[in-house]
Amino acid sequence: MLKKVTTAILFLTLFSFNLLSVNAQGTGSEGINLEKAKQIALQQVKGEIVKTHLEENDGKSIFEITIQAKDGKYEVEIDKSTGKVLEVEKEGDHGNDDDHDDDHDDDDDDDHDDDHDDDDRDDQDEPNDD
Repeated sequence: MLKKVTTAILFLTLFSFNLLSVNAQGTGSEGINLEKAKQIALQQVKGEIVKTHLEENDGKSIFEITIQAKDGKYEVEIDKSTGKVLEVEKEGDHGNDDDHDDDHDDDDDDDHDDDHDDDDRDDQDEPNDD
């Protein structure tokens, strides 16, 4: 009887360590691990990983991975719980395009009419027939 109890305790102990090992590798319910996040980031931007950071943002754990690419440094943000890419941003770019309204068109960013349709011209100097 003692031998059966000892065997059961030994089995449960080994099984418990196995479960802890699986969770430590990041394959449990807490989401992806750093190695998986690096793989995902390198699928987005080809280059060399130079920095990794795990931050908490609004209750979410987010991997921030900095990659040195041929054309500059990029920061890739990945949701730890889902593995979803949240953002890919080139350092120094900060999402700038030709305007600041983020629709990549050059409307609503200044006082210039860039449509070239001549409908929005201010009063033009026209010859007076006076």
